Amino acid sequence: MEQTIKLSALTISEKNVRKVSAADVEDQQLIASIGSQGLLQNLIVVKSKKRGKYEVVGGGRRLAALQHLAENGDIEKGYPVRCVVKDLNDATEASMAENLKAAMHDADWFAAYMQLNEQGMSAEDIVKKFGHSVTDVRKLLKLGGVAPVILEAFRNRELDKKEVMAFTVSDDQDKQAAVFAAMKEGYGFTAWEIRSRLLPENVRSTEPMALFVGLDAYEKADGSVASDLFQDVTYLNDPGLLQSLAEAKIEALVAEKSAEGWKWVEHTFGGFWSTPFACMGRVEPEIETDVTEELTARLAEIDARLNVLNEKPMAEWTDEEDEEHDRLTDEERDLQEQKKNSRVFSVDQKASAGVLILINREGEPEYREGLLKPEDIGGDTQDEEGQGPVEAPKKPDESAALLSDLSAYSLQALHADLIDSPELCFDLSVFNMALQRVTQSFLRPCDISIQWPELSPKDITETKAAEKIQTARDALNLAWMNEEGEAAMFRAFQSLTMPDKLAIHAFCVAQSLRSSNSVIAELVKEQINFDLSALWQPTKENYFKRVKREKLLDILVELKGTDLAAGMANAKKRDLAELLDGLEESKGWLPPQMRSVTMEE
Repeated sequence: MEQTIKLSALTISEKNVRKVSAADVEDQQLIASIGSQGLLQNLIVVKSKKRGKYEVVGGGRRLAALQHLAENGDIEKGYPVRCVVKDLNDATEASMAENLKAAMHDADWFAAYMQLNEQGMSAEDIVKKFGHSVTDVRKLLKLGGVAPVILEAFRNRELDKKEVMAFTVSDDQDKQAAVFAAMKEGYGFTAWEIRSRLLPENVRSTEPMALFVGLDAYEKADGSVASDLFQDVTYLNDPGLLQSLAEAKIEALVAEKSAEGWKWVEHTFGGFWSTPFACMGRVEPEIETDVTEELTARLAEIDARLNVLNEKPMAEWTDEEDEEHDRLTDEERDLQEQKKNSRVFSVDQKASAGVLILINREGEPEYREGLLKPEDIGGDTQDEEGQGPVEAPKKPDESAALLSDLSAYSLQALHADLIDSPELCFDLSVFNMALQRVTQSFLRPCDISIQWPELSPKDITETKAAEKIQTARDALNLAWMNEEGEAAMFRAFQSLTMPDKLAIHAFCVAQSLRSSNSVIAELVKEQINFDLSALWQPTKENYFKRVKREKLLDILVELKGTDLAAGMANAKKRDLAELLDGLEESKGWLPPQMRSVTMEE
């Protein structure tokens, strides 16, 4: 039964099932809505034991909002509240039913706010009515202003909210609809591609050239912009103007560097690895300035410790030693860089070499000094054997931990494939035992041991090789293991057919291999036509995100050529790793150290 009850006579009931209120921002919106529209939905109450009082079992947030308005003087304490009175026995059920509401779809909210705006309400008016911030209202109006076909696709779950947000970078609904139609016929939607298609020529304010010039300088030169409310990114609409401003600024840097006496000074707005300069030789500074004794002593100390660690097989390293090796390698690299930076180029070196100025991802200029074009090479730029220009030693691409994991993946895959060759496993086991026992040799060509190797990678049980090994184990005839006592088990084992025995023998021998890169291991790979790529593939998680960004660019050049790599020269490491992870060409690619080596005689 519905009746009107004074606000002052209402209290919250213990039977109200909503024990946690909504977020503060939602409470503020509810307060604003009730303040402007009045209470549009009744409360559910039961009579209290206190005379003249009622307890609210449904509508606790609305009660709190009304009480807040009353405390602020916006409504009277005796404000009449529409209530449905329930029996005490029905209170909990009624509270639960009252809270079973389906929220409006976001697309309906967007359209509703847009309709209010079209009816003459400004963003500020909507803020007062519904309690949102001005920024939130402007975003909602942007979303409500996209092409109707996009909102309908959002309702039908053809698009997610991030993709609808991406369409708001343009206010042209016809253009939005055209991009939507084109992408719908393709391979699906991504927010990045939506923005790229809507603003194909525009330059993001976060791109290197825009950062180098600066948004203030661009706008001061009358450059126009477009904004993206959802990414805090500004789009520069005039790439030609931006290019001319960048050229003028970098030419000043070229003039400064040329004044230092270099043979040539050039510049690029792309990444170093996408230019021909990446393949050029380089001279090292020959004049050494102050290098502290502490630095020299620390380098010697690190070198001595790394030598000790490297004498121990990597597979036997403890976690602490693995971490120590990586830490010392990084420290050695940094100290060598400090030592290298303490050297300067001579006047003669500058007269025979050049400088490349490039802009990094943060929009800052970087200088690659001492570069040698083919016509520059000669004279003092040769190494001690006269074989060409002196270059800095190449830094390792992979950490010790990653190298260890790659070795484990390769060994596991060899285990999986060798199971299928019982005769080869028989030869290996007898050959191995004969070398050790008949000739009393300590050689173990494949390092076969009944103690199976422990493979450390976190995902080692989730690989295709692991799946193949488990399938082979499930197919073994192991019923004899159910017998009680070793004697009974042995007699049952003897009764197996020879194919069953050979299958068990092959499984055990294959899992006992402890090396995948010995001479014998290479012979085994050849005889079983071993294809590691069929059982293990590099992914973002197990490889690409664990190597340096420069290495990822090298891989991209190897897989797709220089054109795509040039376009990704300024991409972040995370984006490069994701790109390589999704390439079709990556499926057959292996890191160099996992490819079969040429066998020794």
